[in-house]
Amino acid sequence: MSCGITVRDLKKSFRPKSRSAEIVEAVKSVSFEISHNEVFGLIGPSGCGKSTIAKVIAGLLEPDSGIVELIGRLGFVSQDPYSSLSPVMRVNAIVSEPLKFGGIKFSEQTVRDAMSRVRMDYDEFKDRLPHQLSGGQRQRVAIARALIADTGVLILDEPTSMLDYDVKHEIMDIISNLARNSNYAVLLISHDIGFVHDICTRIAVMENGLIVEEGSPEEICTNPQNELTKKLILASQDLQKYFEAHPYSANERNGH
Repeated sequence: MSCGITVRDLKKSFRPKSRSAEIVEAVKSVSFEISHNEVFGLIGPSGCGKSTIAKVIAGLLEPDSGIVELIGRLGFVSQDPYSSLSPVMRVNAIVSEPLKFGGIKFSEQTVRDAMSRVRMDYDEFKDRLPHQLSGGQRQRVAIARALIADTGVLILDEPTSMLDYDVKHEIMDIISNLARNSNYAVLLISHDIGFVHDICTRIAVMENGLIVEEGSPEEICTNPQNELTKKLILASQDLQKYFEAHPYSANERNGH
């Protein structure tokens, strides 16, 4: 099945509650396309507009102007594993919920397969409530829910930002395997350039509502053109490993 995301000249602003405050232009004019079997990384600091774009694509916010086109059903994973799951629903019901809206017949095997893709044992976790799960386990459930209806389009909005270091890398590994072994069109939003470098086929850097740099992971990470991109490289959590792999960036750090 062909799937993808197209965003053209997207703009979104927010009017503050105070009449005296200025309108905030969260997304000023952004365009990109993501085809099937592609993982597009959208990175930048907090407040740059990347999560606003994700919410507009998902239909959670209305744009001021521009075009958003989706081909395929959408699966969405938010950054907060503690508020994204209903506290009164058990794991089995949470993961299988999209089947109802997608008009797909429920089967236990379908849920088993979705949970297996995120390395969760169905029999062990199916009857648990969210408060009986760790943060990493909750995020695995959220990813399984996004995958179960074979959506074709997947948005991951900072999926590891609220997890501790070890759990974060487990989730990163799951996402990396999913990205390599599926035909999804994936939008991966993060502030960690080391994370997106290892997973994405293309990277775009956002600052103040605009894309300021775009290219392959190698182009972006070994020859950054924008000052923000260089700062994100220096702030990468896997800093030492990154510089060992990319001597150019080590030279940049040392001022050569």
